[in-house]
Amino acid sequence: MDGAGGACAPCLAAGTSYAELQGLIGLVYDGLLEDKPWSGLLDALRRQFGANYASLTIRLPSAEDRGLVVFAGEARPHIHALYSSSLYAVDPFVNLPHDTVVMLEELIDEREWLGSVIYRDFLEPLQVRYMMGADIRSDDGREREFRLRLSRPPESGPFSETERALCGLLLAHLKRALRLYAHLDRVESACRLYVGTLERMGIGSILLDEQGGIFRINRIAEDILAERDSLQLHNGMLEAISPRDDRRLWRLIKQAAAGRNGTGLVEAIALDRAGQRGSLSVLVRSIPLTASAEAGRAAAVELILRDSNRPAQPSEPLLRQLYQLTPAEAALAVLLGEGLTLEETASRLGISRNTARSHLRAVFAKTGVKRQTALVQLLLCSVVAMD
Repeated sequence: MDGAGGACAPCLAAGTSYAELQGLIGLVYDGLLEDKPWSGLLDALRRQFGANYASLTIRLPSAEDRGLVVFAGEARPHIHALYSSSLYAVDPFVNLPHDTVVMLEELIDEREWLGSVIYRDFLEPLQVRYMMGADIRSDDGREREFRLRLSRPPESGPFSETERALCGLLLAHLKRALRLYAHLDRVESACRLYVGTLERMGIGSILLDEQGGIFRINRIAEDILAERDSLQLHNGMLEAISPRDDRRLWRLIKQAAAGRNGTGLVEAIALDRAGQRGSLSVLVRSIPLTASAEAGRAAAVELILRDSNRPAQPSEPLLRQLYQLTPAEAALAVLLGEGLTLEETASRLGISRNTARSHLRAVFAKTGVKRQTALVQLLLCSVVAMD
C-alpha cells in the first residue's frame, strides 16, 4: 500500500483505486447487516471482475438442508434447485485449499471440464466458462466452511493473476466477517430456541427499548395483550389497565432500564385482572448493554408474562435437556403432557401403538415414574421449576 491516496500493486493492475478497495472492504462488513447477507458485496465483485455470476455459500447443502447460497447475477431458481439436489455431488470445483484463491483450470483438464455433466447440464446454459473462488474455513473449532465463487462467460477469458491477488486481499476480511456471522447466527438460534421454549411453556416475552417502546414480542404476549384484561397497548406503548398497576409497572421498567450498567435488576409484580379469577405475573429484568442491538436500537428491558389461566406446556428441547430424551421420546411426552391419550398421541405422530408404548417405556425409565398420570404431573412440575 503506497499510502492514503495510493493503492497496492494488485489493485493498480486490476484497475482499482485505494478508495475503491476500501469501499469493497466496507461492503464485506456491511454484509452482516443486510437482509440478504453480502448481496451488496457480490454485486460489487461481479462488476469489479467483469463476472456474470458471483455467489457465496454460507451453509452447505446436505440431505436434510438445501443450504444457504447468496447469488449475484441472473441466477435461475430452478437451476439452483437442481444443483443443490443432485449436481452438487459431482461439482469438481469443491474441496479447494482452505483460504486460498484458486482458478478452475488449475484443478481440471480443459477437455475433461468441457465434457463434464455439470458443465453441460448446469453451467453452459448459464454461460459459465471460467471460474475463480476460495473455500473459507472457520477457525472457531466448529469446522464450518464457506465458499466464494466468481464466473465468466467464454468470451470474457480467464481471470488474471492480478485479479486473483486482489480477491486474495479481500479474503482475510471476508473470513473475519463470516466468523462474526457464524457467531451471530448461533446467538440468533439460541434466541429462537428461548422464544419457542417460552411459548411452549405458555409464557409471554416483551422486549422494550430504552424509551419503553416495544422492541420485540412473542406470540403468547400478543395473545395476552389482545385480551385487554390486565395489559394493553395504548398509542404504541405498554399500559396496565389499572392506573395503580400502571404506575407500579413503569416504575419497575424505568428502574430496570437504569440498572443496565450494573449487575441488573429483576423484580416481579402481579397485575389485577379486572375482577377475573387468576392473575398475570410480570417479571421485569434489565438486559445488559451488549446483549442486543438492532438498527441503532437496543433492547433494554424484558417483561416475562405468566398467565395463571394459561396452562403451561413443556417443550421438546427442555425435556430433552432435562431428562436426556430422544427427539421421538420428547415429542411423545409433550403430547401426553397436553392431555392426549397414548392412542391419540400415536396417531398424531404417525407411529404405531406398539412404537408409542416402546417410547413411553423409555420415557418412564429416564424420568423415574411408572404411570402416565405421574408423568404428566412431572412434566408440568418441570415447567414450573423452569418458570
